[in-house]
Amino acid sequence: MQNILHFAQDSDTSGFFPQLAKWHDRSRYRMFFATLNPIAPWLRDYMQAQGVECFSCDCRNRGQYTLGMLRLARFLQHRQIDILHTHLFEPSVIGLVAGLLARTRTRVVTRHYSDYHTRINKRWHVRLDQLCTRLSHAVIAVSEHTAEHLIQVENAPREKVHAIMNGIDFDRAKPSAPDARERVRREFFAEDSYLLLIVARLHPEKGHHYLFEALRELRGLCDRSVRLLVAGKGTFESAYREEVRALGCEDIVSFLGFRNDAADLIAAADLLILPSLAEAFGLTLTEALYLGTPVVATRVGGIPEIVDDGIDGVLVPPADSKALAAAIVDLLNDRDKRHKMAGAGREKVVSRFRFEDMVRAYEAIYLQHSNDSLEGADARSLDSHSHV
Repeated sequence: MQNILHFAQDSDTSGFFPQLAKWHDRSRYRMFFATLNPIAPWLRDYMQAQGVECFSCDCRNRGQYTLGMLRLARFLQHRQIDILHTHLFEPSVIGLVAGLLARTRTRVVTRHYSDYHTRINKRWHVRLDQLCTRLSHAVIAVSEHTAEHLIQVENAPREKVHAIMNGIDFDRAKPSAPDARERVRREFFAEDSYLLLIVARLHPEKGHHYLFEALRELRGLCDRSVRLLVAGKGTFESAYREEVRALGCEDIVSFLGFRNDAADLIAAADLLILPSLAEAFGLTLTEALYLGTPVVATRVGGIPEIVDDGIDGVLVPPADSKALAAAIVDLLNDRDKRHKMAGAGREKVVSRFRFEDMVRAYEAIYLQHSNDSLEGADARSLDSHSHV
């Protein structure tokens, strides 16, 4: 039995870590969960109910990160953690240094983002990404695009990078009730309107600005009125609300904040839109395809690895509101095309994006690098005895 600790930021709106707790191999691994910032109470309660011991570095600002690093290093040593698996940028920088200090035998990092730091020219962030690669024994990329960026741009050793697609838990990605679609459409007065949905963090990287501009352009071009639901939270909400008002679209746009019924929203929508400027994977796309909702998304990052253009969705260039509007209008006005796409991607998702398969692939990497560590330790031991 090996002890594995997953190290993250603070909360989890996607359900990723609760699903790790559900699907990890309990016969081989004892799972721990830790956060850099204060852990969300609901997440602690859930993980502990799953038998996962939790720990928080309780850092409330970056000035406390050094202390948090030392706290984590002590915890890694005290609990005799065999495998440290870090997620996201700041937890990976702090966590992997702590793992080095604690001499944690196997250190793994997942890159949940791809070329974001390079694209916005954050040189020190890129250097820290490269440091994380050096401090880890394995880097998991959530798409082939992310893997190639790591290797070609950040000069990561190819043998250290493993492309493992994110997975979804099909028990979780389903409507809450048979009438969920009708209930949601009634809630937002869309019984006789087309309903568009974006589920994403409120951040410029997700391309909301281009969707709002597209919404203005498509008004009057569809054979029915159109409404847009914006699910997600972020620091740009007030700016986005003001932009929607300035565009004259506030009467057809609803900002929902965080919703725990994303599957119901997706099932109710006529189209899911993801107009990202950069996207390592795009988990909401897999959920939409599984639920039978066609998608319109941008041809960036790992999105083309999920969406087959013209079959289960439409891909458009990023930062192009006119192309986005044209794709939306075309699908909304062509009922046969839209219905043909609905459900076309379901079997692909079932075969390629199972959360359980993703976890088993993670565990194969743990096993490989744990064995490498043991063989390296044995070799060093033999070498030291040969000099006695």
